[in-house]
Amino acid sequence: MPVQPWHALLSRRAGPVAFTPQALAESTAVLRNPDQGFYRIVPYTLNEEGAAGPACGGGYPLPLVLLEVNLRNYRTGPLSDRALGQLADLLHGWAGSGARLLLRFLYDWDGVAKAWEPESLSTILTHMDQVGKIVNRYEAAVHLVQGVFVGSWGEMHGSAFTDDASLKTLALHLHEVIAPSIYLCVRTPAQWRMITGQSDAPSDRPALRERGPIAHRLGLFNDGMLGSASDLGTYGTTTREEELAFQNRLCRFVPNGGEVVHDTPFSALMAAVPYLKTIHVSYLNADYDPTVLQKWSRTIWNAEDAFSGCDGLTYVQAHLGYRYTARAFTLQKQGVLSPRLTFRLTLENTGFSNALRPLTGAFLLRNARTGETRRAPVAFDFRTL
Repeated sequence: MPVQPWHALLSRRAGPVAFTPQALAESTAVLRNPDQGFYRIVPYTLNEEGAAGPACGGGYPLPLVLLEVNLRNYRTGPLSDRALGQLADLLHGWAGSGARLLLRFLYDWDGVAKAWEPESLSTILTHMDQVGKIVNRYEAAVHLVQGVFVGSWGEMHGSAFTDDASLKTLALHLHEVIAPSIYLCVRTPAQWRMITGQSDAPSDRPALRERGPIAHRLGLFNDGMLGSASDLGTYGTTTREEELAFQNRLCRFVPNGGEVVHDTPFSALMAAVPYLKTIHVSYLNADYDPTVLQKWSRTIWNAEDAFSGCDGLTYVQAHLGYRYTARAFTLQKQGVLSPRLTFRLTLENTGFSNALRPLTGAFLLRNARTGETRRAPVAFDFRTL
């Protein structure tokens, strides 16, 4: 991972300076940073009869939640006002939970998408129009939307609408109706290339404030991670090595996450960690697959780092997304007539991924005698680390 110096200046006139550096040691805490970590699935079915699903509990423990919203009751026409009210209520509740929201709209939970999906593509496009208006009200709480509403379990396969033309129509329409600050994700790298019309990843970061090309906001979700050499068909006829290299380039800029599945040689801890790092995974299901998660929890991480001796599940959880570690810190006094203090901090990102949204940084300076605190902001794009 890159190590990068970080600078801040205090322009206030500096008096005598005595600086004693503290020994720096990497924490092994699991950090609750935005847009990364473990999630759980919470299901909802919009309907005319009663509640759509479980209420948002104030004690939800994880930093992310995947809200799966089933639209099967409206496969013959538009969503009703009641259904749209239910959607608004659940997003309003979860927006105040402290968890960042992952959304998946779908029609099927049984692996038989064709039995539950609308017969007309236009009905799905209408549903996108309707839910988009409500989702956009809560864009500050929503990190990403998975899929394009179709497929078994919403995973873009097993549907009458998973031909290239239909998938591209659905993805581009979703791009138009969902606020540009919200990432979109598709199931496979091949679908990403087909929808964007690009053979490789963009070389720059999305603005997230204006609606640019879909390639700048389109990430991946993979619910077959480590299940086989092809991640259970995720890579099709393309080789695993080629698709891992593609994701390594793409997912510096857009999200990648999902579920690990099956007890295979690929999911052994020492094989899984390089994989998760290579494709820059920032979020994983905390419940599935239990065989893999239990295998990690029973394996000891024995690399020469701060986590040596901890269980593998903790190691993985702590490294999802970005993780900044201070490696060195210095303070210098510069100038004579108008002296100022210069701080230099060297940071290393030891996480699997990097920040995907702009973050602000600052030094907090506390006067040990008076307790007064001052803030020295730092102009630095953490997404580059």
